[in-house]
Amino acid sequence: MIHNLKIERRWLDRIVAHEKTAEVRINDRDFQAGDTIQFHREDVGYTGVVRRITHVLSDVPGLGAEYVVLSLADGRVDDAERRARKEERANAPLRGTITRLTRERDEARAEATRS
Repeated sequence: MIHNLKIERRWLDRIVAHEKTAEVRINDRDFQAGDTIQFHREDVGYTGVVRRITHVLSDVPGLGAEYVVLSLADGRVDDAERRARKEERANAPLRGTITRLTRERDEARAEATRS
């Protein structure tokens, strides 16, 4: 689900800069992990930033019953990390082969110098 939410410019700027990764909100929209939030400035309209909710914290001491804390992630960063992990796994057999060949080369060089 996509939630369009107003936010003050000072907080939006911090979200854009990745300095603010959590948002406290009244739980009036049934926020769920995996939902998307389109934050936009109160004074501009729908110019803003998109973040994905990774965790919803509620029912904890000190947090009013009607409030939740939303953990936010930049979907573009998540996608890049996911692609990097996939590439790393795909290259694992190649890294093993390179390690084996390097070891064989070093052993051959060592034996050649002993002879």
